[in-house]
Amino acid sequence: MVGPGLRASHLYRLTLRGTVDMVELTFLGNAAFAVESGATTLLVDPYVTDNPECPYDLPEVLDRVGPVDAACVTHAAADHLGDALALATDHGVPVVTEPATERYLHENGVDDGMTTLLVWGQTATVGETTVRALEAHHVSIRTVGDDLVSGLPLAFLVDDGETRVLHLGDTAIFGDLRLFSDLYDPDVVLVGVGQARAYDTEPVGRNVAELTTEEAVLVSTWFDGVVVPMHYLPPEREAFVEAMAAAEDAPPVRPLDPGGTLVV
Repeated sequence: MVGPGLRASHLYRLTLRGTVDMVELTFLGNAAFAVESGATTLLVDPYVTDNPECPYDLPEVLDRVGPVDAACVTHAAADHLGDALALATDHGVPVVTEPATERYLHENGVDDGMTTLLVWGQTATVGETTVRALEAHHVSIRTVGDDLVSGLPLAFLVDDGETRVLHLGDTAIFGDLRLFSDLYDPDVVLVGVGQARAYDTEPVGRNVAELTTEEAVLVSTWFDGVVVPMHYLPPEREAFVEAMAAAEDAPPVRPLDPGGTLVV
């Protein structure tokens, strides 16, 4: 939903599959999105607190999107796990996630009944939507007590029966992303196009973007749905949008500023 103070340029309205206003996606910066479909609201990778891109604090987000039915966390990195612990313990929001994140939440006071564990191919039913866990080529690790716990990074396909939104998580390029397009034909694809924040890696330089600009463009051309770039430094988003404009058979791109909404 579009809250007070958002500029008109923050709102994109699309008609897909013959439906109007079926899903509202609000970008909260980095890889965080609110996904509102009918009576069901999800927060995907709910990195709000300490997210320098997010224009709202957590109470403001919850006020703007209304009751949240679940938080879906792709992996245990801090900029994706985000506020999942606070959502579960302070706001009664269940969490759909992978093994390392679930272990971390349980060790920090979240009851077993507040988490739903998914691995690739499995689905959870949340309100009027299904959330399918798909493969992502990345890593999920978290220190839990004295242990370093490794899990299974996910992508999420959110489907309300009319509109499908695919959040690719932090993934490197691999061929089955094209298969996901053939199988699930998502209306909107949320694609990481950079490294999210700058890193000081002296004396050895290191680029930690999971997809280069060229790879992000190639992956995007495998899909027919609208592409929303995420997980980037501003120059990386600009480079991606420019490269998509020059690419053959590229789907439409809808870059959102944090706080911006795409209505599908």
